[in-house]
Amino acid sequence: MRTPLITRPIQTIPLMPKRRQQQGFALPRFMKILLMLGVLITLLASAGWYWAVGYISDKLDLNPPEPPVLNTPPGTRVANWPAYHGAHPKDLIRPAETFAFPIQWGQTGPAKTLFAGPEQYPFMCQTLDSELGQPQVDNQLGYGTAVSDDSGNVIGYSQDCGLPTRLHYLGYRAGEFFRSDEQLPPASDDEELLIRAESGTINRFIYVLLMPTSHNDQRDQPDVSRWNGKAIYHFKGAIGIGFQQGQARFKRLLKDMRPALEQGYAVLYSTGTETDNHYNVWLQEDTALRVKRQFVARFGEPQYTIGMGDSGGGLQQYLISQNHPQVDNEQGKQQRIIDAGVAIIAYPDMVTQITYGLDCELLEYYFDHLSADRTFWQQAERRSWIEGLAYNTGFKPRLDILADIASWLRLEKPPVHQGATECSYSWRGSAQLVNNPTFNSHYPRYSEQVNRENYWTHWQDNRDFYGTDRFGRAEVPASNVGVQYGLNAWKNGDISAAQFLDLNAKVGSWNAQKDMQPEHYWLISGDDSLRQYSPYGEHNMSHNGKAEHPAPRIPGSLAAARGAYQSGNVFIGKLDIPLIDVRPYKDPVLDIHHSWSAISSRARILDFNQGNNPNQSIWISDAQYDARWDAFDAMVRWLDARAAGDIQEHDMPEFASDRCLDNNGGIIASGDGVWDGHWNGKSDGACTQRYPFFQSSRQAAGDNPAASVLFCHLVSVKEAIESGMYAPLDAAPYRTQLEAVFPDGVCDYRQGDMAKRW
Repeated sequence: MRTPLITRPIQTIPLMPKRRQQQGFALPRFMKILLMLGVLITLLASAGWYWAVGYISDKLDLNPPEPPVLNTPPGTRVANWPAYHGAHPKDLIRPAETFAFPIQWGQTGPAKTLFAGPEQYPFMCQTLDSELGQPQVDNQLGYGTAVSDDSGNVIGYSQDCGLPTRLHYLGYRAGEFFRSDEQLPPASDDEELLIRAESGTINRFIYVLLMPTSHNDQRDQPDVSRWNGKAIYHFKGAIGIGFQQGQARFKRLLKDMRPALEQGYAVLYSTGTETDNHYNVWLQEDTALRVKRQFVARFGEPQYTIGMGDSGGGLQQYLISQNHPQVDNEQGKQQRIIDAGVAIIAYPDMVTQITYGLDCELLEYYFDHLSADRTFWQQAERRSWIEGLAYNTGFKPRLDILADIASWLRLEKPPVHQGATECSYSWRGSAQLVNNPTFNSHYPRYSEQVNRENYWTHWQDNRDFYGTDRFGRAEVPASNVGVQYGLNAWKNGDISAAQFLDLNAKVGSWNAQKDMQPEHYWLISGDDSLRQYSPYGEHNMSHNGKAEHPAPRIPGSLAAARGAYQSGNVFIGKLDIPLIDVRPYKDPVLDIHHSWSAISSRARILDFNQGNNPNQSIWISDAQYDARWDAFDAMVRWLDARAAGDIQEHDMPEFASDRCLDNNGGIIASGDGVWDGHWNGKSDGACTQRYPFFQSSRQAAGDNPAASVLFCHLVSVKEAIESGMYAPLDAAPYRTQLEAVFPDGVCDYRQGDMAKRW
């Protein structure tokens, strides 16, 4: 018999009040607060994002008020153009002048060059940027930029950006800059400096002539009583890829040249000889020659002209001295564009710097993403063994924060860096600017059609020298085929054979110009996606960002490299004028203007002159001291002593000799041998010990101190081993692996450059 279950009585659940039933589910208070905070944070983040984008866009001038280049005249794209193979410019006679200088007031100077070839299009006018008004109308076909009347109605177009020749007065009053156009300003007791300035266009670029003057000056009767009879050609500097007129900054010119103007020197300048705007060395020389002719026609022949300029402005002094032949003027006197130079933080030339500059991102991407031993390569010092350039353990790669954000947005862990090298800190962005035909950092200043139809590279700026392919793209005058990156590090025992082989198997090269894709450089490349941002440009490398064994090495054009030499784009060591190569020692702060560029120039000079150095002096100071005006004063003494007959043409005075300076400009050491070192097979001199040199990636791979090889001679791995290239290592056990990595052979730098014909 079962025991009945004991059950509890059924309880009834009271109905909810009607009011509570209508309210529904209520969020807890803390959830409401979190939700409100989330909305607020989202709104603030969105507002901050849009503010940041707007701020960066303004800083990068991505929303310019100036009109864009709308169209280009027909025939601007030239296909299958051969690389230059004529005589070297040092051996060419320049044609007679075709323009009657001086340019008359209100008239425009010549637009067509004297000997530098046809005009380059597209060509961005920057007369408004220079506060000189709109350019002159030269066509009604829509070529160039639109020109408007006072009501904003388009009255025509300007493709050559001409300006009338005008007079201005500049100076300082109570420490403040002033500018007066056309009219001489009234005299003032607080006036510190008065300069007569002339502006206009020559070869389509804006030129400026600065002359110290007084209130007795008249437009057609210049008062040159404060001129000492000597002149400076100011080249300025920076990196540009052409297709632009350039901005003439009166205030900046006066600030840069004030010490000289106050001493009575006249100053010549043109945006066409500023490398921030282009690197066509023939066009630079053509323009400088004509700017000087304008000066001479206006004021008379200066006693001498000294070149001054930073970086690319120093580079031009080397190349103009090399390329421009001495010519007789009407009086039968030997005439030069510049009679001497003060080359500040100079490179020997542009093309041989780009060669190793383009190695930077190839190597940085390998270290960060492809290496089989990434932990080893986190240290900047170890990267420096391969890249050759300086490193600093306290620095971070440029744009590192932006790259990290992009990595996290892609759900990737960012690479770890222990310090930075000159590659990752200073050369970052150069590959995109110089080598990618689809990348134009000034793209808002051109119409979509012009941006799409043009090729934006340093190579394209010099297509007349390097030649073009069947699409009209300029050829690349360099190659890394056979380059054994890190060869010296392997030989020195700094890296293992496995690391050396892995590096060279995976590093790859840049794609051919026809295969280059738009950059992922965020706003500056017109890319709205920060997630895609990459500082390397790996999608334009031969491995497409993926590890390959081996990654292809795609060569440039040997004909283009020969064109670079033949056209005078490579400094071969011919220096016919006194020149002081002066620079602060900024290698430890990873400045792009490394000190060994001076030694690279010296090595080429010694090679060209069979071991003699008649004209170049190297001055390097502490980073805190700028010795440019000290060097300028020494150059003035040098030229004055020559004129007086106290110094012969090829003698270097002691007061201008090689030296190193401390942070107050005091001489640490001077004279012969102070810059001796590993580069010339001697013990380190006193200055080398104080300011040691680094090198390039190609020198770290076996190139010589001149660092000028564009196309190396290739030898088989077997020949390289047998010739002792790997000594003191025994590379024979690695022959099979080396041959797999270098199927075309390896560079034998002992044979020089395949592109150099003499």
